[in-house]
Amino acid sequence: MTYTKLTMMTLSLAATFLLGACAGSGPGKNDFVHQGHNFGADRDANYKTGVEDGCTTAGGNYAKNHEKFNENESYRIGWENGRMHCKGK
Repeated sequence: MTYTKLTMMTLSLAATFLLGACAGSGPGKNDFVHQGHNFGADRDANYKTGVEDGCTTAGGNYAKNHEKFNENESYRIGWENGRMHCKGK
């Protein structure tokens, strides 16, 4: 009888941890989500513009601010991430 109770308690505890781990998988309050992709929290305006242009490019309509791409690291990283994540969507 004790063995059965111990087994049930262990299984219940394991199930609680496994199901609890799934609860926090959604986007956070400050996350930047574009076209269903989560690009992270607290992104600046240049990064967001880069992601939007990169996603537009991935969709077949080329969009890139070449001046910003060459001079602004945040825009460039956003453009590359947007193009990569939105490719094929």
